[in-house]
Amino acid sequence: MHYFSIHTQEGDHLGFFIMLPDNESENPPQSGRFAVKLQSENPPQETAAVRALAACQNTGTPLYWALEKDHVALFDDNAALGRIRGEYLTLAGQTLVLNDLTGTL
Repeated sequence: MHYFSIHTQEGDHLGFFIMLPDNESENPPQSGRFAVKLQSENPPQETAAVRALAACQNTGTPLYWALEKDHVALFDDNAALGRIRGEYLTLAGQTLVLNDLTGTL
């Protein structure tokens, strides 16, 4: 399992991004599921970035990720949703910053 905090490029905390691998013994894992959780204590203001994240949080459809050449593709059963490249998460045209929390929890 991999945990990230999600921030705007200005540094505002929006929520969390969690990746679960299909096969935890693969190094590195090649695919799995992901989840988005918006911050609940101090909800961020309604912005395009928050709407993009909320769309992933409120879906009844499973969300998937898969390792591709130079990025991680994010998709549901029907369509591509975005990608992760380096420390950047792109969803619905919004580019957000991921901060890896896995080693700090």
